[in-house]
Amino acid sequence: MDRSLLACFVALTLLASPLAVHAEGGTPAYPADGAGPASAGYDVSHDALNQASHRFWVDFHRNNAWPEPFLSADRMAARAPFCIQTDNGWKMQNTIGSYLFDSETQRVNQAGELLVKWIVNQAPAHRRAVFVLKGDSPEATNARVESVQAAVAKYSGGCMYPVLLTCTEPPGWPASYIDTITQQYSATIPAPRLPARGGGQGGQGGGGTGGGGGGGVQ
Repeated sequence: MDRSLLACFVALTLLASPLAVHAEGGTPAYPADGAGPASAGYDVSHDALNQASHRFWVDFHRNNAWPEPFLSADRMAARAPFCIQTDNGWKMQNTIGSYLFDSETQRVNQAGELLVKWIVNQAPAHRRAVFVLKGDSPEATNARVESVQAAVAKYSGGCMYPVLLTCTEPPGWPASYIDTITQQYSATIPAPRLPARGGGQGGQGGGGTGGGGGGGVQ
């Protein structure tokens, strides 16, 4: 009961405060030419009452919705760094770096074409963007972009995917280096056979004979 009376008193106070301000300050400020609600016989007190009522209900709903919308904003701020890291990781994954271009012609090599093929066919649909590392000159960059665009058209099956420039070199090694390591590893794999069974002789312990002769008295 006391809580209901307190709420009614607060509501009446909020509704009456604009009227008191209006009474103390006189007529509200309107253009000097007389245009405005006051000159048209508009009830300024009624307008102030509506504004006070509106503010009361806005504050009421905000207090009841707390901690929203601040909680959602905090969650978005907490997730933002992880989203940025994910985007940067996919950018590195989809970048055609220096090792994937021919050093003389700046055309994409076989390993680069395989990466382009994987991007436009296997990567998630919203991640199918190909990034091209800029060359040392504008001519080299243009040659790289044209080569990658041709590879995209070759493997995309008619779909158009963006080819974007980047200045970030992805970490990696030449495909020839990895191929050499793989071939040497395969050449040194031992034969898949179990080792021959070795015959071991176990030591035999000597057995002692013990006999006791007892003499009887007849």
